[in-house]
Amino acid sequence: MEELKIDISETNRGKEQIIINKKYKYNYSYTKKNKSKVYRCTEYKTLNKCKSYIIFNDEKEILKYDGVHNHFEQEFNAALSLTKYRIKKEIKKSSIPFNIKPKRVFNQISQDIEKHYLYITKQNENFMIFKNQNVIIFQSPFQAFLFKKYCDDLFVDGTFYVAPDFSYVTNLNVLDTKPDGCGNLPLNQVTNLLVMSFVTSYQVFITRNFVPELNEFYTTSFSILRNKEQETYKTIFEVIKSNCDITKDNGFSPKNLHCDFERAISNAAIIVFPDINIRYCIWHYKRSLGLHKNKICYNEVNQNRDLYVYYNAILNLPFINPNYILDIFHKIKKSCIEKNYNQFLIFLEYFRKAYLILYNIENWNYYNNIEHITNNASESFNNYLSGLFSKKPTYFRLIYTLNNDVSLYPDTYERRMLGVWNKQKRKTLTKTNKIKNIIESYKKMESFLISNERNRSRIAGLCINKKDVDNQIKYTTHISQGIPHIILGRA
Repeated sequence: MEELKIDISETNRGKEQIIINKKYKYNYSYTKKNKSKVYRCTEYKTLNKCKSYIIFNDEKEILKYDGVHNHFEQEFNAALSLTKYRIKKEIKKSSIPFNIKPKRVFNQISQDIEKHYLYITKQNENFMIFKNQNVIIFQSPFQAFLFKKYCDDLFVDGTFYVAPDFSYVTNLNVLDTKPDGCGNLPLNQVTNLLVMSFVTSYQVFITRNFVPELNEFYTTSFSILRNKEQETYKTIFEVIKSNCDITKDNGFSPKNLHCDFERAISNAAIIVFPDINIRYCIWHYKRSLGLHKNKICYNEVNQNRDLYVYYNAILNLPFINPNYILDIFHKIKKSCIEKNYNQFLIFLEYFRKAYLILYNIENWNYYNNIEHITNNASESFNNYLSGLFSKKPTYFRLIYTLNNDVSLYPDTYERRMLGVWNKQKRKTLTKTNKIKNIIESYKKMESFLISNERNRSRIAGLCINKKDVDNQIKYTTHISQGIPHIILGRA
């Protein structure tokens, strides 16, 4: 049996608790007929249903131990429990002066433990860099190094699945109007109180940077947000900019921000980084259009060949020459008016207002640069976070987990840079390369039509009229069938 370090503590209700190796807590469960006592892991009654247990005889000798856990270590909670128990023991042994409050003593010590386990990395460096009523920001020095060095492509995204509750302390001035105890008039005295407010956080917001040498993404900051207001995002970017020492003079500034179609994020980024180029996620573009299509004209699109082609042409606009996007839109709209496709016209009006008016076409068009067309780099990490917890984590557990994750970055980065962990690149044609090939084919046909002095309407027809394509150019069968059915949602 492995050597175990056993500490005795107790639960909030005063029952005996066993702590193994300062990492796992076991509560008393029951006593057998032979007077041996069974203790089960504290995660036994949670969704984890951990089956680890330990059995002692009446002399506290281990009779049986199952140390297999299906959850993370509880180092922080274990340390907190032990500290609380020791404080209680010391209080019981000594007489407490009237001006000493045991709860205050424990709270102070627990704050010191919290700072050590949550806000300081294993490299003994600061992890939390900013906190106010709306946001808490975490970024280790190594994350700041990565953010500054690889700032060409910055990916951001938020998730509410793992967003915990957090609290903050505020000053509250209260007018004391209670009698003075002698029947005199109320005292008009202002009392300053510290009030602990509990706020449900809205989301966990992350930034990730692309390291081209490794073809790898690294998470470069974490933030817990109370709201999704532009000012909150602006605070995040300003704090990170300052923490990473990013200025125009030193030449470090993000070139491209990859995000979903949330204006508060992109507007805040432009304020803090005026030269940044916004690149909206194509996956969000397609998902939004799909949801509105299903709501407005699902049956019409599925049952009508014309509308099916028109809808996919709209989906493909991020990969079409932006100079012809308005021509394509009006060509489709004109055809729908002539054929009385009224429901699809409603869909087209939504598209016009949302993507042709509200957003700059250049920000969601990838015709001239197919790199990083989605925000999946951030989405995937948020999914990874969600998979770590069976239920919404507490604030302490979330930060403790993130801190442990970040502490591995320096070693993994160095090993990958040295080639120790280099993965062999797959030689299959990636989805991005497939899209590149289709766009290049489109560009060749577009160039062919321009050189033969075809008008704009003919060029716009490349996306929506298969007959025009086949009749105008005798390209290979593969290319002539590829353009009208780019349907990049399948790529």
